[in-house]
Amino acid sequence: MRISDAILEFLYRNGVTCSFGIPTAQVSAFNDGLNDYDIEYVIVKNEAAATFSAGRYADLKRDLGVCFIGGCVGVNNGINGIADAYRNKLPVVIFSSYVGSAVMGKNSLQELITTDITEPITKYSKTLFDEKTILEEVKNAIEIALTPPYGPVHISIPADIQVMDFEGEIPGKIDRKALMPQYDMDCLEKAVNTVRSSNSGVIMVGRGARGLSEEIKSLSEKLQWPIITTPNAKGLISDDFELNLGNYGWCTTDRAFDYIHHTKLDCILILGTSLGQMSTIVYNKALVADKTVIHIDWDANELNKIFPADIPVFSDLKTAVDRLNSEIEAREKKISIPKEANAPYIQNHTGLSLQLFMRKITDFVPENTCFIQDMGENMNFSFKYLSLKEHMDFQTSLNYACMGTAVGGALGSYMADPSKTYAVIVGDGSFFMNGMEILTAKEHCMPIIYFVINNSMLALVTHGSHAQYGRCLKGACTYERVSIAEMSKAMGINAVQITSLDELATLEEQFKNLSNKPFVVEIITDGSETCMDNSRWNKSE
Repeated sequence: MRISDAILEFLYRNGVTCSFGIPTAQVSAFNDGLNDYDIEYVIVKNEAAATFSAGRYADLKRDLGVCFIGGCVGVNNGINGIADAYRNKLPVVIFSSYVGSAVMGKNSLQELITTDITEPITKYSKTLFDEKTILEEVKNAIEIALTPPYGPVHISIPADIQVMDFEGEIPGKIDRKALMPQYDMDCLEKAVNTVRSSNSGVIMVGRGARGLSEEIKSLSEKLQWPIITTPNAKGLISDDFELNLGNYGWCTTDRAFDYIHHTKLDCILILGTSLGQMSTIVYNKALVADKTVIHIDWDANELNKIFPADIPVFSDLKTAVDRLNSEIEAREKKISIPKEANAPYIQNHTGLSLQLFMRKITDFVPENTCFIQDMGENMNFSFKYLSLKEHMDFQTSLNYACMGTAVGGALGSYMADPSKTYAVIVGDGSFFMNGMEILTAKEHCMPIIYFVINNSMLALVTHGSHAQYGRCLKGACTYERVSIAEMSKAMGINAVQITSLDELATLEEQFKNLSNKPFVVEIITDGSETCMDNSRWNKSE
């Protein structure tokens, strides 16, 4: 058994069934060994898609994401996906390679130590030269990735060591319970007592609360405290839940803004968010002013970093929310919140309306759709106006905010749970970065819907520069329109182009019967409709 085979056996014993990457000579031993294991290997078009997909997989699966990519250029191509996993605290292991021992230091092909490059954006990054300790090093690295707060790790193994005979025993299954830290139960008790004694409040839900939607809704109903979600947590609480005020932060809903800024509240219960710039309307103190602040997070480094918490609680959210639910009695007094999340649509532009598209699209896609939002001005409309129904989901990565993250990473979302319908929302600018991954979706029979907003411009750059500087930036931020539908058809992918929202209804049956094939819907608009959040350039008060 080769060392590479022993590593694959260890991964398989630990439940790994899916991986992403691009075959190269330097990792060919892994690529060959995968033939002998029931581990899916999704070969992408660019290593960025491999690392993005491993992150999206880890996020939805709530388990380890795995990549096999070449050293040197492979790792450097994948940097954005690694950094994205780091910012989002996702457990991803990247296996890469280094040149063989005989040619090290001799200017050999693709010789570059990449573990030094990835060290600042991983929890652990190391090139392994000792064949006798490699399996223990791999086990240690994966344990680090799976120790809360999670994060990516990078292991580089020289090509000749990968094919050496393995001697020794393959480590057993990792005891994940043993990786859990000792949480602060005393502060959690204080939080429970404070919530119990507070007459009014609001629950702020961050992306760390994934998997706890029902528990949080139950707590909200018991307390009669409404919920706001950060942009990265959009979809964790459905918009048709009667106490959900909607998105707060970047492109906040009108209802959430008005409630937080104009309602006197005793307490704010903050669950699983780092309270970054895009979740707080640029650190606006109105979020926490004159309220008892309870902040619960599994990462102690996030507590008291942005706003001082009256009760900072270092705890995993499931333990905390379950404890709150078990000790809080239902309140008799019922509250009501405004029915409409935003002011009515007013036409102040030409061309197809993205606001109306976001308001309407959930009526036509399957009820189990998970929207995957890319970066660009279209995300502003999505955060503010996309109203998600029960059983729908949403993924995005606003903190790192790399263009191409959704169109590149949707492969991982699909592999995490193929029973769902996946719909990417992406602008033409982001599509041109990683859009060739629609071919990967085709080759692996992934029925992913791609809504490509084509306004033939970098709209967020164009409109943002006008907001900030009063004029366009230098360079071609607008360009001649290219038909993405025709590009897709040339690749053998089913695609349509629409210029009117009335055409969405005609696509409903196609959305429900994708026949294991991707489907591209190119939406033509002229970019005259804006949805800018100028708080990014304004000083928070």
